[in-house]
Amino acid sequence: MKLLNKLFPKLNDEVSNDNSSDIDQLQMATCILLIEVSKSDDDFDIQEQDKIKDLVKKKFNIPQDKIDSIFMYCNKEHDSMTSLYDWTEVINKECNYEQKCMIIGFMWDIAFTDSKIDKYEDFTIRKVADLIYVKHMDFIALKNDRAT
Repeated sequence: MKLLNKLFPKLNDEVSNDNSSDIDQLQMATCILLIEVSKSDDDFDIQEQDKIKDLVKKKFNIPQDKIDSIFMYCNKEHDSMTSLYDWTEVINKECNYEQKCMIIGFMWDIAFTDSKIDKYEDFTIRKVADLIYVKHMDFIALKNDRAT
């Protein structure tokens, strides 16, 4: 690590100044997966962003004054990620089956924010459901439940 610090001192300063230590890994994973759904249709609109903030704030009891910074940090992390695996791994380690279903339900809530499901939103939610081992029948039931 010392060698990396010498090679990339500016990067080290940026990492030490971020608020990642204030954000629980499960909160980050959930927020990043919701952002993934929102961005999957190439329309990351303000309604979806507000919905993500609202869901994460309520689910994790985050104070209003912190939700914007957490969301911005998670969005930055999302933009630099190369795979969903790191975040689905957190979900698999920390959540039981009902909690995993709740996250898939939240993903459907984000997808339905604009009252239409894009094929890429559907694909993204299906992929995450597979990665966190949510049964297909529950995936469909959650989709149908949120559609009404």
